[in-house]
Amino acid sequence: MTTSSLANQAVAVFGASSGIGLAVARGAHALGARVIAIGRDRARLQAAADQGLRVATCDIADEAQVEALLRDIGALDHVVVTAGGVVGPSPLTALDFDAAREAIATKLHGSLLVAKHAAPRLARGGSIGFTTGLLGRKIAANTVVKTVINAGLEAAVRQLARELAPVRVYGVSPGPVDTANWGPLSDDARRERAAKLAATLPVGFMASADDTAQAYLFAMQARALTGTVIDLDSGALVGA
Repeated sequence: MTTSSLANQAVAVFGASSGIGLAVARGAHALGARVIAIGRDRARLQAAADQGLRVATCDIADEAQVEALLRDIGALDHVVVTAGGVVGPSPLTALDFDAAREAIATKLHGSLLVAKHAAPRLARGGSIGFTTGLLGRKIAANTVVKTVINAGLEAAVRQLARELAPVRVYGVSPGPVDTANWGPLSDDARRERAAKLAATLPVGFMASADDTAQAYLFAMQARALTGTVIDLDSGALVGA
């Protein structure tokens, strides 16, 4: 398959203060891209700044902030959105709709806001990458909010790949990933959680943020890839 290098290309990563987003930003930088790492919390972005990345703050759920930031950044080759909040499991009958609206505004609406304002600034053949998730297609009890968000983004990938062409649009669907989005756990508790999850996964381990970042780095370089979702989920979709 023919691929293009990221050398000297401009890449903006939303949600890059930690986890998958930071791993994508670091990976693109290592491949020669000019990367801007974007998040809501400047203090948490310090890890990216310490590694030589340009950083910027932005609340992805605020259209005025998204529009202003992308206008200031100017021309881009690729945009990746990994921003999202922690959404706890809840049955519909006990669902906190304020929390649900906040989660939807951040991950679903926020991703679409970035696409809206980034698309006119992207080079021909450039890309927009969304982050979906296993629960968009694999049914699990008490996860209706995550299901709605991720299924909505997967539908948007297919629709926008036609609407925004020749800009490419893709999604990455991670499974369990060892990041801070599991919530405040001690090191021992995180290792225990990872071990339990690993036993259910065909590959036998829970992916790291760097493992997951490989899907985005591939998609940015794969010039014929659009309108699809890459399942980089340690086999969770087909596992037990």
